[in-house]
Amino acid sequence: MKNYDLLDSLTKENVIQTVHRLGESKLTPTSHLHSLHGDKKIIEAAREYTKGYSDRARLRPALGLIEVVLAANRSYNLHVKPHIERIEKTTDLNTFDQLTDLIKELERDEFYKFWGHKNEKKFDVLNSILGTVTILRKRYPTSKDDFDLMTNWAKNVDLKNYESDIIGQIKNVAIATMQHLRMTFGHDTVKPDQRVKEVLEKEFSQPKLNNVDTVLAVEQIARISGLQTLELDQVFVNYGAGYYNRTEGKYVD
Repeated sequence: MKNYDLLDSLTKENVIQTVHRLGESKLTPTSHLHSLHGDKKIIEAAREYTKGYSDRARLRPALGLIEVVLAANRSYNLHVKPHIERIEKTTDLNTFDQLTDLIKELERDEFYKFWGHKNEKKFDVLNSILGTVTILRKRYPTSKDDFDLMTNWAKNVDLKNYESDIIGQIKNVAIATMQHLRMTFGHDTVKPDQRVKEVLEKEFSQPKLNNVDTVLAVEQIARISGLQTLELDQVFVNYGAGYYNRTEGKYVD
C-alpha cells in the first residue's frame, strides 16, 4: 500500500496559501485561545501559546505525565487545569520515582483525592506508563532526567506501528493520548482530534483520514509551510473551533 502523501492531491502552493489564510484569520469567541488573546490573529496566538508548551513537564516531569493522563477525553480547563495547578503549588512532586513512591504509599481512594479524579482506567494507565520507565531507562541510558528520557522515547516512536510501542500498546492509551504525551515531552507533532480532521477535510480536501494519516498530513503541511507542527495544531484547533459549527459549518458572529 502506498504511503500517504498530501501532495498526491494538492500543490505546495495550495498548502502554503491555505495555511496563510487560516493563520491570518482572527480568533473568534469560540476559539480556544480567544479568552487569552482576544481577536488576535490565530497564527500569532498559536506561536505565543506554544512557546512554553513543555515548560511544566521539563521542570516537573511527573506533573506533565499526570496532566496528559487526566486530559484524555476531558475538558482541560474545567477538569484538569485546577488539579494540576493545585498539585504544583502544594507539593514538591517532580520525578517519576517520586510519583511511583506516592502511589505505593497512598490507598487508592487517597490517590484519587490527591489528583482530583476517581477514575480506575486513568489510574491504571498512569501506573502502566510508570511501569515502562525502568525499561526506557535501559533503552536510553544517556538520558539526563525524566524529561529527557521521555523526549528520547517520543522522537523514536514508529507512528505507523504505534500499537506495538511500549506505551502505545498499553490498554486505554489511544493514539491521541500517545501523541499528547509526545507533544508534552518536547516532540513536534499533533493530536489527531476532531477539529484537526475537520480542517483537513474542509480546507485541504482531505476527507476521512485515519488517525495516523491525520498526523502525517499535519506534519507534512508543517514542513511545507515552515511552521512547527505544534503551532499548526493550534492554528487548526482554533480555526476549527472558531469558524465551524455542527450544523452549518461556519461560525456566525
